[in-house]
Amino acid sequence: MKGGHILQRSVVINLKKTNLKIISYILTLIAIFSLFTACEKDDGSGYTFKANLASNPQNLDPQLAVDTSSKTVLSNMLDGLVKINKNGSIEADAAEKYTISDDGLVYTFELKRGIYWESLNDYKAEMTADDFVFAFQRIFDSNALYSPYVNDFSCIKNSADVAQGTKSIDQLGVKASDTYTLQIELEYPYYDFLELLTTTAAMPCNRYFFESTKGRYGLSAETTASNGAFYLKEWNYDAYWDNNYIIMRRNKSNSASDFVYPYSLNFFITGNSQQDADDYASGNIDCYKSEIYNKKILNNNNFEQYSTKSYGLLFNTKSAYFSNSNLRFALASAFSREAYSSLIDENYQNAYGIVPSSVTILGKGYRDLISETALSLYDANTAAQLWRSELNKINAESIDGIKITVPEDFGGFDYLYYITEQWQQNLGFFCGVEVVSENEYNMKIDDGTFEIALVEIAPTENSPNDFLEYFSNGENKLLMGYKNMSVYGNMQNVRKAGSLSNAIEYYSAAEKDIINSAVYIPLFYGNEYFIYGSDMTDLIYYPFTNEVDFRYAKSF
Repeated sequence: MKGGHILQRSVVINLKKTNLKIISYILTLIAIFSLFTACEKDDGSGYTFKANLASNPQNLDPQLAVDTSSKTVLSNMLDGLVKINKNGSIEADAAEKYTISDDGLVYTFELKRGIYWESLNDYKAEMTADDFVFAFQRIFDSNALYSPYVNDFSCIKNSADVAQGTKSIDQLGVKASDTYTLQIELEYPYYDFLELLTTTAAMPCNRYFFESTKGRYGLSAETTASNGAFYLKEWNYDAYWDNNYIIMRRNKSNSASDFVYPYSLNFFITGNSQQDADDYASGNIDCYKSEIYNKKILNNNNFEQYSTKSYGLLFNTKSAYFSNSNLRFALASAFSREAYSSLIDENYQNAYGIVPSSVTILGKGYRDLISETALSLYDANTAAQLWRSELNKINAESIDGIKITVPEDFGGFDYLYYITEQWQQNLGFFCGVEVVSENEYNMKIDDGTFEIALVEIAPTENSPNDFLEYFSNGENKLLMGYKNMSVYGNMQNVRKAGSLSNAIEYYSAAEKDIINSAVYIPLFYGNEYFIYGSDMTDLIYYPFTNEVDFRYAKSF
């Protein structure tokens, strides 16, 4: 299998260049290659799905892994207590069922029987509640490697004390009542705890297998174990990018494997987004994510569209002018989003707020939950009065020499020119657009040598938190020390919100505070497209994390 990727590429690229003798030889190789792969069946099962990874997985340890490539592999290798289904709802996964106490503090999971760990060294053990206990203990164990997920799971009882070493690890609020029953106790009711349990950090870890790797857990195919749909068969990586790939096979030891449709998964490590598009066009991979709208490709394939990034104008609050919130608000109010909506192409959507439309909470759209889909700041007359009033206070006739700093790879300059024209027309404010290289852009942002900058906010989790906490605590270097205590307070309240309705109230208040402070003016959302073959179904794609769940995927 180590030559699988190269063989496939040679078939696609070279057929047109060969004579019949070579074609015959290639077809023979294909026939031999097919002996090692299953055939598609009438129900769409048995297919080997192929996809590219943006980078080599850093670590296939679920309690430590943070990069997208690692999470993509882990999400197909491990089953957590619950999962997000194709409809965006949460349902039991490794758990047969679960209950939540009336006070929202105790979660009890009854695990499925007959699910086994699979590994290359033929380690066999049934999955039990202890595997989840050990996984959560690893997150907070003060004597182990620091997990980046300590804060995420801080709602678990005694977690802070355990992490600090003031309480023993067995005092963590995660217990095995018996072999197949897991109980998790929280410090306070947390409305989003079930969704938190769908992340790779909450996946199980078998203590015996972990200890047998002697510190090498998750660093090779030989030191990984799977309780999920697929296990890791090969992991070939070369620092010079020579035929890098991961091969995963259906986990036959898992009693749920009858419901896993693909025979195997082949991940090719390319590190090049353009390579993804080229490989898809050549038939080397079956799916990919694109941030570029291509009508021909979309019309001829299945695809899903998501808005996952927020683009806006960020003000340097240490600037002599833009430390003034009224001047910032005047600029935010002096142009009409409705008027420039016709300029926006298919790569973007008009911004409703800071949090884009594809963010969901418990399977429901965030913007639908807050019942606010429109950003209505435009008031040219009021903006002009406010602008003139603030200039008079500082004895300035006008503000000159200001430019919007923009990276050269941004494709929406027409939108910015429209905004500067509106500022000139409504406020008498002449503002230029400064296009710089990516390196220079990053230097200006880091050094604070900008007045206004176009900034992209691109979180890696499906949550309003990553968008709004950005502005809350003053620790974000990009904001030059800006801190909004009202936003900070609301985001702290979200963490302890016992109900979805309360959480939405705090989220909405935080977002309004940020917009009214005008430190960041949301302009539009960036679209992305998950594209896969027209003869394929049931690939489950998770925007923000870019993970793909292949277990139900079918090819006809």
